[in-house]
Amino acid sequence: MTSTGRTDRWLRAHPVVPDALLALAIAAVAGPLSLEILRAATSPAWVLWTAGVCGVVVLAAVALRRIAAEAAFVLATLAMAVTVALPNTTIRTAGLGLADAGAAMEIPLFFLPSSAVYLVLLYAVATQSTPAKSLLALGISLTGAVLCTARTATAYGALPAGWLTLLLALLALVAAVAGTWSVGRSHFDRRQRQAEEAAEAAERAVTGERQRIARDMHDIVAHSLAVIVRQAEGGAAIAAKSPDRAAQALSVIAGTAREALTDMRGTLQVLREAAPQETVQPSLAAIPALVERVRATGVDVRLTERGTPVAMTPGAATAAYRVVQEALTNSVKHAGSNPTVTVTVEHSPRRSAVTVADDGGNADDRPAMPGAGAGLRGAEERVHAAGGTFEAGPADGGFRVRAEFGARDRQG
Repeated sequence: MTSTGRTDRWLRAHPVVPDALLALAIAAVAGPLSLEILRAATSPAWVLWTAGVCGVVVLAAVALRRIAAEAAFVLATLAMAVTVALPNTTIRTAGLGLADAGAAMEIPLFFLPSSAVYLVLLYAVATQSTPAKSLLALGISLTGAVLCTARTATAYGALPAGWLTLLLALLALVAAVAGTWSVGRSHFDRRQRQAEEAAEAAERAVTGERQRIARDMHDIVAHSLAVIVRQAEGGAAIAAKSPDRAAQALSVIAGTAREALTDMRGTLQVLREAAPQETVQPSLAAIPALVERVRATGVDVRLTERGTPVAMTPGAATAAYRVVQEALTNSVKHAGSNPTVTVTVEHSPRRSAVTVADDGGNADDRPAMPGAGAGLRGAEERVHAAGGTFEAGPADGGFRVRAEFGARDRQG
């Protein structure tokens, strides 16, 4: 992780630090002007001190806006309520450096620039609180806007078109409050949607990984057990007559079991590790070894390759291998005795296809091995996920499985 990333993580873990810096930055901008207004005011000292302390409280509440947004809003609301309740003060314009040095104006003390910081706390509540609490904060703020307008009337009732001016001031305050709250709620809703979308994406990823593991386990177990059963049955039948061939069958059983155990360990590693290393998946290059392993069970398997192999995406190559593996497994399990199985791998510049077809063997001697079709469904899912087409069904007295991957599935 880079230093920027570490800093970002630390700031996320300690949000009070950037918020305190924000409060100091706002104080640096609004503080000097607020102090100038208080120096130019003619109110009693206790009034001015109270207004100044309330302004500091509002500014300090900004530092709590993320770790305790509701408490910070309540604290700022109380400080503003006290400020609004304070009597008006008269400001000597000479103290502010205005052109009319001999004039004076009467203003409410919530006119201090620091009072505008209250909107920051309203925004914080709108972005973090529940809808009910957020609406309550909006109601309190709108009530405050009405009270501020009423207090302004005590100072500016004599203005030309005074009531129109007050109405415009009320509308401006209401717009500021409502606009701030609306932006905050929009941010809250957007975060909620992002969290929901992230949760749905994680759930889809978990489901997809579970399905992938289930397919891998089925392919490994079903194929290996089919080979082992066929070899065990053949070995038992010839054990008395040909011990050498029985020993060969046991050797094939042991090798198949070892390979299946290795494959299962690699698949189950995904479940054991929080961030497992990507396991090596089989591809078209492993089909000859697969054919030889099935041929060792006594099944007549013939492999034919046509065309020049073109690089396939890992997903397509694995799907093609699993299709051949599942089809051979089904031929071993469900075909009659002495079946002939043909595996064809075809390549062209625009596509690659694998086809596995058996002649059904001896129809009167088909083993009653269980199977619910889950393997073919899993193979079809793999092929479709890799962008290919899949078909399977009876053909010429036997069974035929074919998968094809178009040029769009190629790398480069």
